Amino acid sequence: MFMASTGYIVVILVYALLAAIAFGIVYGAVRLAVTHALKSHTRWVDRGKP
Repeated sequence: MFMASTGYIVVILVYALLAAIAFGIVYGAVRLAVTHALKSHTRWVDRGKP
C-alpha cells in the first residue's frame, strides 16, 4: 500500500517540476519581450522630442 502512494507522490513531483520549468521559460520570454518593447518605446519617444 505504501508503494502505491509513493508512486502518486513521484508523479505529482514530476508534474510540479515540469510546471516550474514551463513557468520559468514563459516568465523569461515575457520579461525579454517587455524589456525590448520598453527600449523600443524609449527610442521612439526620444526621437520625437523637439
